[in-house]
Amino acid sequence: LLEKDHSGVYQRLVERALEPLDTEIEQLFYPYRRSLRVFQEERVDCIFSLTTVLEKQFGEDELVQSYPLGKFVFYIFTPAGQPAVKSLNELEDRVVGGIMGHEVYLEPVLGESHGLEQVRTEEQAVRMLELGRIDAFIAAMPDIRPFLEQLNYSPEHPLLQSFDRLNCHNTPRNRAFIRSLSRELKKLKEQGAYQEEAKGLYVPF
Repeated sequence: LLEKDHSGVYQRLVERALEPLDTEIEQLFYPYRRSLRVFQEERVDCIFSLTTVLEKQFGEDELVQSYPLGKFVFYIFTPAGQPAVKSLNELEDRVVGGIMGHEVYLEPVLGESHGLEQVRTEEQAVRMLELGRIDAFIAAMPDIRPFLEQLNYSPEHPLLQSFDRLNCHNTPRNRAFIRSLSRELKKLKEQGAYQEEAKGLYVPF
């Protein structure tokens, strides 16, 4: 949900939520693993997403988390016209792709030795699938939604589902910030701003 100019649905929602608040933030943009590292080293106060990963590493008491910015669900995708894959067991002896960086989310499900063929984008994963270079791939809804006509999957068999939030180190200043931000985010959700910003990428919750 992040665009090439570093704008994105979550960034716009946070900007809108901050409008009535007397708060300014500075946003820095890094790849998944580097973002995680600078947060672990406490070089930043907060980080978008990676909620489940952070809860496992830090424990819930060390974090303060915003009202959800969105929902995501991971599925296994195969080419349109082929049977849907319903479990990881069906992937044995198959070449399986994964979006670079998503392994940090998927490690609790796949394990550290996941063996995924790394691809940079959802578009590249679809292209590799069509060329027969991979047999299936794992990706998240809503990011994969623009390519669904070319794919098959089982909506009843998600691998992992969770919410994206703004996660912050548990300090008095951050607790006050997250409390105020969450109040405004909830208002935006109730007013339909989430659907307005995400458009076709909105996943109801």
